[in-house]
Amino acid sequence: MTQTSARTRRTMVLCFDGESRDCGGACGKGCAGMDQGRASPRRQVSVLAILAARGYHHCPRFPAYRGSPSYRSVRMPVCGRPRVACRLGLAAAVLVALPPGLAAPPAPPPPDLKFAADRPLDVQHIKLELAVDLEKKRVDGTATITMTALRTVESVTFDAVDFVTQTVAGSVGGGGPRELAYANDGRQIEVFFGQPVAAGTPVEARITYSVEDPKDGLHFFSPKEDGPEAPYQVWSQGESIENRYWFPCFDHPNEMQTTELIATVDEKYKVLSNGKLVGQKAAGPGKVSYHWRQDQPHVAYLVTLVVGDFAIVEENWRGKPVQYWVPPDRVDEVQTTFGNTTRMLDFFSDHIGVEYAWDKYAQVCCYQYGGGMENTSATTLGERALHDARSKLDATADDLLAHEMAHQWFGDLLTCRDWAHIWLNEGFASYFEALWGEFDLGPDEFAYDLWQKASGAINGGKQFPIVHRAYTSPDQQFDSRAYPKGAWVLHMLRRRLGDETFWKVINRYVSTHRHQTVETADLRKTVEELTGGSWERFFYDWTERPGHPVVKVRLDWREDEKAAEVTVEQTQEVEAFHFPLTVELRTADGKATVVRRDVTDKKQTLLVPLSGRPTLLRVDPEQSVLMELEESKGQDLWLAQLKDDPSPVGRIRAAQQVAKNPNDANRRALAEALAADKFWAVQNEIAEALGKLGGDIAREALLAGLKHEHPKVRRACLGALKNFPKDEAVCAAVAAVLEKGDASLRVESAAAQTYAALEVDDVVVRVTPLLERESRRDELRSAALSALAQVDDAAVLELILPRTGREHSLDVRQAAVGALRKYAVRRQLVLDGPTQQRVLDALAACLEPRMRRLRMTAVEGLGELGRLAAPKLEELRRVAAADPDGRVREAAKRAAERIEQDRPSQEQISDLRKQLDEMKSKNEELLRRLEKLEARAGAGPAPVSASQPAGAVHSP
Repeated sequence: MTQTSARTRRTMVLCFDGESRDCGGACGKGCAGMDQGRASPRRQVSVLAILAARGYHHCPRFPAYRGSPSYRSVRMPVCGRPRVACRLGLAAAVLVALPPGLAAPPAPPPPDLKFAADRPLDVQHIKLELAVDLEKKRVDGTATITMTALRTVESVTFDAVDFVTQTVAGSVGGGGPRELAYANDGRQIEVFFGQPVAAGTPVEARITYSVEDPKDGLHFFSPKEDGPEAPYQVWSQGESIENRYWFPCFDHPNEMQTTELIATVDEKYKVLSNGKLVGQKAAGPGKVSYHWRQDQPHVAYLVTLVVGDFAIVEENWRGKPVQYWVPPDRVDEVQTTFGNTTRMLDFFSDHIGVEYAWDKYAQVCCYQYGGGMENTSATTLGERALHDARSKLDATADDLLAHEMAHQWFGDLLTCRDWAHIWLNEGFASYFEALWGEFDLGPDEFAYDLWQKASGAINGGKQFPIVHRAYTSPDQQFDSRAYPKGAWVLHMLRRRLGDETFWKVINRYVSTHRHQTVETADLRKTVEELTGGSWERFFYDWTERPGHPVVKVRLDWREDEKAAEVTVEQTQEVEAFHFPLTVELRTADGKATVVRRDVTDKKQTLLVPLSGRPTLLRVDPEQSVLMELEESKGQDLWLAQLKDDPSPVGRIRAAQQVAKNPNDANRRALAEALAADKFWAVQNEIAEALGKLGGDIAREALLAGLKHEHPKVRRACLGALKNFPKDEAVCAAVAAVLEKGDASLRVESAAAQTYAALEVDDVVVRVTPLLERESRRDELRSAALSALAQVDDAAVLELILPRTGREHSLDVRQAAVGALRKYAVRRQLVLDGPTQQRVLDALAACLEPRMRRLRMTAVEGLGELGRLAAPKLEELRRVAAADPDGRVREAAKRAAERIEQDRPSQEQISDLRKQLDEMKSKNEELLRRLEKLEARAGAGPAPVSASQPAGAVHSP
């Protein structure tokens, strides 16, 4: 709480998301931020009603804090002269009192637009001195933050969540250090300089603090709590705004500073952080200290800390160390996983024209980390990124490794100025990941990657534009708009500019803005500077508006004019997009005629003279436009495209179209294409099409595909054979794969899944042996559990349920929870009471807060069970209210709502009575807190104490 003088007319703001906000006097009454903790929406209604009744008024500056009705703010006059003007509190109280049918729905709040954060001071350097205790899950730290005032200030506020502060000291203008007053509200620490500090004045703040098992940002693991396979380890995850949970900082992407980190740990552990290792030395009995320094500026969310037992493999690239930090028993997988790292560094450095900038490049594989994070000079990965020779038959980590490495330029060297422009980080990394694939694997892999990305871009970009400011939290921006749609914007830009100009633009953009924050206009201006053209329409269509063109192309042949008439129509409801469209027509003599037109209207027609009727029509052959495409042309042209289109995407589209007409001629055409095509991805799509068509021709083609040399084709054919239940030949062939095995783990896994879908009687006998087979990440056990869940046999529950326990690996537990969820949903109508309870108890036991994937699966399973999961409703509500992961909280909220909707009304009434009783008790407590607060309002500074927890005020 912030304490102010009784002689100063001040007003405090209560923000129920736990963050304090100061209106800066804009309301004309003057205010000071004061946190009052977190509250559920029901508690917010009751609190607001109490406040309104006691004469407190609503702050006009904060009509809809953080863009959600769940967040309210109420202004409290400290001078003791209350006003009755609570815009939300009284109305909310009335709505609670009225019968549901009489309560008018509230008007939706206006969008709460987000912009770059205010920077009253420029942070130059953060020095962290930390003592890290893995067993206690505790960090004791001192943060020394060096700054320069950008305008006259009297204080500075750092993001710092749930810190216990011991001391705060600092200096102004180069003077000697002294103790400083501060306020810690649990979300931020405000440090008071005790005097006005003029613009240009250097200042320093030194905060000594501790955090213990933080809710986010810093993740501790141990075998005691996380299972026998878990190591003692801690890793940080700062993006988007989570580093504030373990060190005080200006936790916004528009502030860059240099950093250093000195961490003292048990001598058996190693420490990784950003930049260069300055030194390593003994630090007392059984302790060692690591000193890392990052001399080039970067944003706070990129600061990293990893502590644990690792083996380090190192090589050299252009005089810089390249390191691979892996679990000690996984050293033999370093080469198979990271073998292309130095080639990637060459590729990105040479093509961008700006060499890799940082002191080293480390990649560290951490326990239970998901995906990757591009911390400056030290990328964090999960252990799942590691591959051995067998698993590399099915997949590699190269796309992930390339994505995170590309971020070392796009995201680290240049960082988006605010989260509305996150595509400048993620879209670039996603496209450069694809560019690496094009370089390393060839144009077919590149085309297929883009085709897959197009699906995500189209489906995920319908509601909001790429540059979108009305988000409620930064994490909501990390979706398909930022990743695949952002990548497609760059791809379309490349196709319009041509490769030579495109790479010049990339070089100029990076060279001009290195070590700076950027927004979309900076990229647009770079393109315009180098081309002399106006690119506003391009960026308007693709970054400032949602959606995409839905294009229908129709081909008609005019025999009398020897011309092809091509009609291009945009059928989406909104205005036309502007884009260049290429159409290629081929004739029997082998001649290709290519026409390129700028499409600017909803409907346009092209007349193309040809020597004869076209035998092949290719629309957008180079994948230059992100669009939904429908073609109206003859079946002969589709069959020709299936066979002759040079682009794999063209052949895939043809296979999908041919499969829409289920006749034997089309089955034969697809069967021939499955055998003849040279690219596995096309063959996979053809196999899927044949599976949907069914019939003897399709079955024989898929059975033949089980012998294909490429494991991905074998796997696709197995998946398609699910559509042939009880077929003797299919059952025998799949059983043979299960019995003999396969070089590919995923082919064996697919065989188990397919066999379970074939509706045969011996699934349990055939699949259960896989539960005893060792495999990487327990892939075979996981496949067996998933397959058993499809069997209508009560006995399989005894194979699934025990494997949800902590004595099993996390991969097995995850698979078992997923199988239990699937089994229970399918058989919920026939489960007896005791069995239902066992299922619910097993799912609820997996709501433990440390394993996000496990929690998510359990949460979704409880939601799918509907009213049967009502006994676990309170557990779900706790997860919805307090889980550290926002995605899990939202899933738990949806699951609880689904259970509520499925429950009989009498149960809901009983539950409501219970909640009202709880609210009465909580309201009485809140009333007592308010009375204490009012009593303190004129009481003067709080006494000094040795340690100040969140919510404390300290005045020296």
